[in-house]
Amino acid sequence: MENMDNMNNYENDNLQNWQEQQKAPSYQGELSRGKYNVLIGVHLLYGLALTAFLCVKLPYLFPQLYSVHPVVFTLGFFAICLVGGWIARSGNYLLSIIGYTMTVMGFGTLLSLTVIFYPVHLVILAAVLTFTVVLTMTVAAVFMPNAFLSMGKVLFISLIGLVVAELVSFFLGMYYPNLFAVIGIFIFSLYVGYDWARGQQYPTTPSFACYTALQLYMDIINLFVRILRLMGRRR
Repeated sequence: MENMDNMNNYENDNLQNWQEQQKAPSYQGELSRGKYNVLIGVHLLYGLALTAFLCVKLPYLFPQLYSVHPVVFTLGFFAICLVGGWIARSGNYLLSIIGYTMTVMGFGTLLSLTVIFYPVHLVILAAVLTFTVVLTMTVAAVFMPNAFLSMGKVLFISLIGLVVAELVSFFLGMYYPNLFAVIGIFIFSLYVGYDWARGQQYPTTPSFACYTALQLYMDIINLFVRILRLMGRRR
């Protein structure tokens, strides 16, 4: 799951190129700000609902998936997430939906391999705490967008530093899961506010609503995993 962090960030200088590609057909015309934000929420709920379905049903529908070597399993679905994220950035709404769904399928499959090791009540509690954090940071970003937008470079550097530190400490045999979980929770909490505020800077087209939902989705999943890891002991 650690490798999923790398997908959370895209270079801001790609935004201008993508905006220029928005030669939108009628279904990609700009929406009102309210409809745009509602569409972000609809896409986000779709992704989270699909993820929940995969976590609950996948181990029973396709148990043979979990017989694959963990490294091959993780790398394979991580590759799906990368390809899906790339497609979601195409600027075409239909392709964005396809890419978003691919990414969610990859994340959901990987997450299903994690949650099966935790008691159900801890998974539910972690989900409730994640929702509380996401709601709080989203509201904060609505009222203080510039404060979050100014954090972009710092958050990106912090995330890269966290990933490097986790990998190095793991291979050195000095891994501190609780410490890294707390740092990750802090970073991804701020990322929720940052990605919401950044999403408000985009043109209000359906494709950008889908793209913003993808960014928030990845923040939420990473936040949830770290909260769950901090709270629970594997059964």
